[in-house]
Amino acid sequence: MRKPWILMLLLTINLVFVFFFWQSSTTKADEKGPIPSDAIRLRILANSDSPADQAVKRQIRDAVNAQITTWVQDLKSTNDAKRVIRAHMPQLNRTVKQALKKAHADSTYKIKLGQADFPTKMYGTFVYPAGKYDALVITLGDGRGANWWCVLFPPLCFLDFSNSDAAAKNNASTDTTAPGQERAKQTVKTSPASEDAAQQTEKPEKKTVESDDQEVQVHSFVVDFFTGVWRSIAG
Repeated sequence: MRKPWILMLLLTINLVFVFFFWQSSTTKADEKGPIPSDAIRLRILANSDSPADQAVKRQIRDAVNAQITTWVQDLKSTNDAKRVIRAHMPQLNRTVKQALKKAHADSTYKIKLGQADFPTKMYGTFVYPAGKYDALVITLGDGRGANWWCVLFPPLCFLDFSNSDAAAKNNASTDTTAPGQERAKQTVKTSPASEDAAQQTEKPEKKTVESDDQEVQVHSFVVDFFTGVWRSIAG
């Protein structure tokens, strides 16, 4: 008669541990990360995935980011940053034109400051849900190539946001072998102009999100535990 009671006690203790483990993991993923909700992002879509077009994208990135950082680094509010960026749009257009001309690249491009769609992002343990965010989007040519992104305001483009798609965790065959994919080689507080700084190479239309590995492990543990307890009682 004592065996069922002992098993029930062990079951209760283990359920308490599982509950606290799950709660801790969920809280950690939902914590506020380094990107404020009202941040202004920079997104640059390359013409294609060819090495030449990807190189042009990086040149545009370096020139635009260097300019905007000097304009907004001392500002305190997002509205002020938007106002300053809009006021400098003619200068941004000149910068992009000059960079494209210097690279002998396709001279067509589009610049837009406003709401833009972003897939779910993961930075370390922080998850940023998919949705529309304020962003300066620069589309080069057809805009069909891998894109790069960072946070313009507050200035966080020195951070490494590479491989930050939540979907990329269990989809390596798609994301890690995509043509023209770039790798981040930038360390914190180095110049944004360094080669391959904070690279982000997801396709803009990709928005699928797969479940977290830890959640799957917890679920598997609970199922296995209950199965073992039931077999012990039934046996």
